[in-house]
Amino acid sequence: MNNHSMNIKRGKFRRRRAVLAGIVLTLTMLMPFTAQAAQTEQMPGQKGKWLSDVVAISSGDYAVYAIKKDGTAWAWGGMRDRGLLGNGSIVPVKTPVRMHIDEVKDIAGGHMHALILRKDGTVWATGANEDGQLGIGTTSYQPVLEPVQVPGLKDIVSISANYNQSLALGADGTVWQWGSKDSVHTPSPIPGKLEGLPAIQAVAAGAWTATALDRDGQVWVTGSAVTEMNPDRLWEPTIVKSNGLGKAAAVAAGSEKAAALLADGSVAVWKNSKTYPTAGELLSPIKVKNAENASQLAGGSFSSFSIIKKDGTVWVWDSYMDASEYQAVQVEGIKGAVDLANTSLREQYALLSDGTVMKWTYHGGLGKPSKPQLVEDSIRVEINDATVDFTYPPTIVNNVSYVPLRGVFEQLGAKVTWVNPSNTVTVSKGSMNIVINLHTLNTTMNGKQIADQLKPFNENYTTMVPLRFVAEALGAKVNWVKEQHAIRIELPNP
Repeated sequence: MNNHSMNIKRGKFRRRRAVLAGIVLTLTMLMPFTAQAAQTEQMPGQKGKWLSDVVAISSGDYAVYAIKKDGTAWAWGGMRDRGLLGNGSIVPVKTPVRMHIDEVKDIAGGHMHALILRKDGTVWATGANEDGQLGIGTTSYQPVLEPVQVPGLKDIVSISANYNQSLALGADGTVWQWGSKDSVHTPSPIPGKLEGLPAIQAVAAGAWTATALDRDGQVWVTGSAVTEMNPDRLWEPTIVKSNGLGKAAAVAAGSEKAAALLADGSVAVWKNSKTYPTAGELLSPIKVKNAENASQLAGGSFSSFSIIKKDGTVWVWDSYMDASEYQAVQVEGIKGAVDLANTSLREQYALLSDGTVMKWTYHGGLGKPSKPQLVEDSIRVEINDATVDFTYPPTIVNNVSYVPLRGVFEQLGAKVTWVNPSNTVTVSKGSMNIVINLHTLNTTMNGKQIADQLKPFNENYTTMVPLRFVAEALGAKVNWVKEQHAIRIELPNP
């Protein structure tokens, strides 16, 4: 996710703490329901609705990451109980939430973990750690829910992650590796120097391989040639055959395959490893058709790749099935792309030069990618002009907007009490008392049943309950500001 094309991020490839994610309250408003993305032609009149001010994007298998101009990091997607969002929550989300880290330069997503490179050259990690992929000296099936620093790493300029492997590139050209680096050796929870390589300028993690680009434009690979438990099936640092293709300027990786952006703007792809010792040559690049004039390259889950051409258009291909040739197809409707990200869910993303992000799906072959849509930002909530951060974002369903109770109602002066034996939550202030049964979703206000249209419901293991009747009952004024995609809550004077 570096902002220059020569240090390309890796192909984005891709347990239990009980926390209550927060009760969410509803504000009914007259506005059309949308998913987290909308067509580009809707942009001009609804500018505040879209994710913006982004300078870099990346993804892992199940989460997508964005870095904004102010150095903050934002994430969406995720998997329950895994900590992929780095915000202390175990609940996946549809729209971006702020990660608990700042001064961010780069993010690299793996299968169930993420690495974060800060501007000071330190590396941080969040998520699953069963193979020590967080690099914190231990292994555990208990995920880390907020970013923690990886000890011993400094002056790092690039990171990459895939499956349960992590890589970091030092300013001096050294490569550091931890987690599950191949299918033979015991995973390491501590970063170790990858020996046998010359000075390196870019790295790309595969499922059990590491691809590295040296400063002379040669591509190297280490790790498993065949992913069976046989130490004879491992690559020592090995140069990828050039087949007369010339020097490389950038590299990317998927699961078994990798790709290189060549100095002449063309792209080549090859196979680093295979699951069984079957026929088929490894480390033998072939050029991708329709991929000329490329300026940036990104890999993805399994073997999907994408490129940005010099004219700002985006082209994609899938090399999951072994073939004698691969052909890129254009993502229609995208211009001015500056960064790329691909997930394991066939979702692909492009960052545009104006700081917005577009999304589409691509199922491989010569089939066309779906029509790109703008990624929607989370609804912003302000209390007396101060923006509130949520671990579970506001959302809109059937003309109704939802915002989390925690962080809102405590700031409104209400007392929120969780009663585990009865599986209820109460919100109280003065003479007002609201009781919500989290099992039946039955809700009362001062002992009276609320109307059916205001009853709570469950979403992503989170109970959603109405806002306006609660907020106004507690003496707050609530307004929807459409052009800013924001809810403003004004507290009365004390």
